[in-house]
Amino acid sequence: MIAHGGCTEPGGVELADERWEAPCPRCGQSAEHGHVERAEGSLNIHHTLACDHCGHQEGFDWMNP
Repeated sequence: MIAHGGCTEPGGVELADERWEAPCPRCGQSAEHGHVERAEGSLNIHHTLACDHCGHQEGFDWMNP
């Protein structure tokens, strides 16, 4: 996604949506970690974590304000 606005670079800024596998802090199995960048008045980076093994999730509260 590209963010446009008066305070961004000319032509916009591409927002990050990165995902990688790393251990779950609860069960130790492989979980999907991520950094999601959003334009919310400023550019904000949210760290997310989702484990399919034990169901542990973190960092998704920004999706449902």
